[in-house]
Amino acid sequence: MSHRKFKKQSSKKQISEIRKNFYKRLLYIGICIIPIVIFADNNGKFRLVPLPFFLFGIYQLISIIQQSIFIIDDFFPPKTVFEKKTKYFDKFLYYFASTLFFVGLILLTFEIRYFDNTINGLRLFWIGGFVGIGLAIISTIMLKLFQPSVYDESKRRYTVHFGLFIGFFLLTAALTGFINHHYADPINFCKKYQLKSKSINSGKSTEYFFFLTMDGNNEERFSVGKNRYNHFEEGEQIELCMLKGKFGFDYVTDFKKVNN
Repeated sequence: MSHRKFKKQSSKKQISEIRKNFYKRLLYIGICIIPIVIFADNNGKFRLVPLPFFLFGIYQLISIIQQSIFIIDDFFPPKTVFEKKTKYFDKFLYYFASTLFFVGLILLTFEIRYFDNTINGLRLFWIGGFVGIGLAIISTIMLKLFQPSVYDESKRRYTVHFGLFIGFFLLTAALTGFINHHYADPINFCKKYQLKSKSINSGKSTEYFFFLTMDGNNEERFSVGKNRYNHFEEGEQIELCMLKGKFGFDYVTDFKKVNN
């Protein structure tokens, strides 16, 4: 057997191992989701059962992300690993995608706390994010049709895909939250809810949270300051004053004591 033929077979075996490892980690993540879903609402002795599965699943996800460039190249081999000369538009898009990601990340960092004080804020976040995924898919299709050379080189292809999909996801999620509360109906209205529990998150900066039982017996988390946290007791009624958001998601502006 010639050296060239042996090298070719070894390369195929390596690619096969990358794909096999990818499928294995996806399977592990799928298995971890099952106990997390089953015990998600358990407040008894089994409440900690999902924790090791969650941590193991996150480890598998991080491993996939670390190997993502090799996984993509395995499924969709690039035309070239390194380009000697790059088209101007291809180079521009490479930097545009990177910038889009960082801009989206910065904007969401400033906006994320507003989602905490929005009724069904997590749902609004995902709606906004998936709009961004839709824009990324459209952009990718357009580039494939009119500027396919963008995806010829391995590193650039990976950066453009990552920047467009994650960048648009972060950007549209942040903009959706901003528009919802910044352009909300100025007419304030108030409703009474029960303060189910309180929580303190001690990290680089201490955060204070209320957990309230909302309409339909759903639980919502709200970010509050230290003074407000100490002003209310668990189990008591709280009057939430809100604004009707631009997208229909109510934004909480104040927490008031209920006059008995």
